[in-house]
Amino acid sequence: MRRYRTLLYYSFPFQLVVLHFRNHLMLVVLWLFLGLLTTGAIGRFFGVYHLLLTPEYLGEVNFWSFLLTGAACGAFFLIWNLTTYLLCSHRFPFLATLKAPFTLFSLNNSVFPLVFIIVYVSTSVVFQVRDELATFWDVMKNTAGLLIGLGLMLGVLAVYLHFTNKDLASILKAGNLTPKPGSRLLTPEGRVPTMREIRSGATSWRVDTYLSERFHLRLVRSVAHYDRRLLAKVFQQNHLNAVLVQLMALIVIMFLSLFMEQPWARIPTGATIFLLASMFMALFGAIVYWFRRWAVLVFLALLAAINAITSWGLFYYRNRAYGIDYAQEHRAEYTHEQLERLCAPDTIARDAANARRILERWAARNRGPHGEKPKMVLVCVSGGGMRSAVWTMHALQQADLATQGQLMRHSVLISGASGGILGAAYWRELYLRQQLGENVDYNCSDHVAEIGADLLNAVSFAILTNDLFFPFRKFQSGNFTYRKDRGYLLEYQLNENCRGRLNRRLADYRTHEKQARIPMMVVSPFLLNDARRLLISPQGVSYLMRPPGNPTSTQPEIDAVDFGRLFARQQADSLAFTSALRMNCSYPLILPPVWLPTDPPVEAMDAGFRDNYGIATAVRFAHALQDWIKNNTDGVIVLQVRCWEKRRPIEASTYKGIVENVLSPFSAAAHLTAMQDFEQDNALALLRDLLGPDQLQVIRLVYRPQNKENEASMSFHLSKREKRDILQAIHDPDVQRGLQQLRQALAPR
Repeated sequence: MRRYRTLLYYSFPFQLVVLHFRNHLMLVVLWLFLGLLTTGAIGRFFGVYHLLLTPEYLGEVNFWSFLLTGAACGAFFLIWNLTTYLLCSHRFPFLATLKAPFTLFSLNNSVFPLVFIIVYVSTSVVFQVRDELATFWDVMKNTAGLLIGLGLMLGVLAVYLHFTNKDLASILKAGNLTPKPGSRLLTPEGRVPTMREIRSGATSWRVDTYLSERFHLRLVRSVAHYDRRLLAKVFQQNHLNAVLVQLMALIVIMFLSLFMEQPWARIPTGATIFLLASMFMALFGAIVYWFRRWAVLVFLALLAAINAITSWGLFYYRNRAYGIDYAQEHRAEYTHEQLERLCAPDTIARDAANARRILERWAARNRGPHGEKPKMVLVCVSGGGMRSAVWTMHALQQADLATQGQLMRHSVLISGASGGILGAAYWRELYLRQQLGENVDYNCSDHVAEIGADLLNAVSFAILTNDLFFPFRKFQSGNFTYRKDRGYLLEYQLNENCRGRLNRRLADYRTHEKQARIPMMVVSPFLLNDARRLLISPQGVSYLMRPPGNPTSTQPEIDAVDFGRLFARQQADSLAFTSALRMNCSYPLILPPVWLPTDPPVEAMDAGFRDNYGIATAVRFAHALQDWIKNNTDGVIVLQVRCWEKRRPIEASTYKGIVENVLSPFSAAAHLTAMQDFEQDNALALLRDLLGPDQLQVIRLVYRPQNKENEASMSFHLSKREKRDILQAIHDPDVQRGLQQLRQALAPR
């Protein structure tokens, strides 16, 4: 028994595992990270595991989407073997004596890939049945696609390496070896070991047996009698081949960026995750291989150099809002003094007067047959990725149907954040097209599927093929030229999903809003530099820049900026409407912050940082126009469509370790939206007092999952089960009560 334990311990596969844990822990952590992503142990809230377990390609989860993901997974497996071969093959001189040394190394180095693929396939099968509602036949086809893709990628590259990597026999056939003086043969920093060192095993890692191509254990032969230069020559050639394969893979990835607008080129996000992991592993391996003990310092220096190079000159690039002028001589002044000028009393008076004229037209359309005052509806939608977009569209459609079309007619303003604004903007656009005579049913369920279609493949594809390098391809929007990056591709994909209907400029909505044909919409991204909100609207909204007050007394601080007035010289009217929507949902890391042409420069990010529910804008609007509202309406209804519960579980703070206690204060960031809820409830209470008794009604339509554990993720991609769960949430008793309240409030009197 002891003999068998010794054979197992000193077998090549086991010793490789030990070596990786000792010397290549970063690579082992990468395997662990992918495994945790796959099982949903991390990233579940953002739905990352969906992307790996049920990849989507061309809008479908099928054999081909799994085939592509399997191929990318195979590429990751190959990079793992290439990288570790570069890093540790010199420790095993016996490899040079074997036929096809890299192939046998890969076979013995397959413990991590084998464990991962077992976990991956089994988890995927369960997920397909439960979340994608797949049949047995579909599961079999998809799993076959995954394994075929994996096998094809490994097979093609393995065959190439098998015939191009040299072994000791081929070196001997080529004649005597005469290395160049001073050459480094085994490792970039290493010298050629002496025969005494080879005989004593000082350069090797003890291995007694290895696994052959036929899966038989073979005894390792001694290499002490071989010329050390011949052994080194084998590894040198194999290492060069490994580097060439990695370089070719990088070139192919960069080449794909030329086809970023083509749907066929946008590979599944799951495949992108594997390719990103491959690139990280290859980079890490290259740095460690060439610089060994200096690897950490070199890596930090490389990051600093990249940051410096990309911050100036030819390689300087920031994402932009499409349609406006970024010329240096036209930069808008962004100072406290300029902000004060933008909301000067006469400017506020003009913008407020324009808003009242819009409200007059709205009131004329909605007064009763005997002059009854109408109810004013302010629609506030929450952030929450695609789940919020789908829920918002579905809930608004059902609310409009429940009120027999009165919801849209009575709505004056739409505000909100992130995915909610995507759904509300598309719903409003469809209504506008119907009003203009197009054959469009704005409450058709097909439109829910359109706004809920995948956006993540496009974004992740652009990150992999374009943004990790340097965006060099250009396009024209309005009168100006910009570079294509993941922000561009998200807008492109959103328009594609919505059949091009959102392909408008900001000014295209001005006349329709002025005529009260559609509700006004204020998009309010967060300005990273000073925490103000950027108010994007085709109308002048200077009256929303600060809380109303007496100008003769101390004024409250300006906390919002009118986009149209700030960028009047930069052709603000020409802003692509999809850019406004993108700024409103620029979630960190997934989408880039949007750099704006100001002096000093500022950046816009997701509106959820300041107002994840749209309440702040709606309350400010009602406050600023309170006199008109009191005199001309029968009260205000705030219709809040949200994907977040107001009451959330109270987390315990007991049994924390010292590290958790140190990090506890930072957990406050996770409660950002809850803090907004408290503040906005207070603002609504004050607005109720301001408007008078029974003049403010708050109705909430909240998405509640049927099972909390299966709650839809906050992502740009949703599974079939998640979409079904969101649609069925309309039957929740509280939602039905909200619809009934809305129906009664808007019923003709």
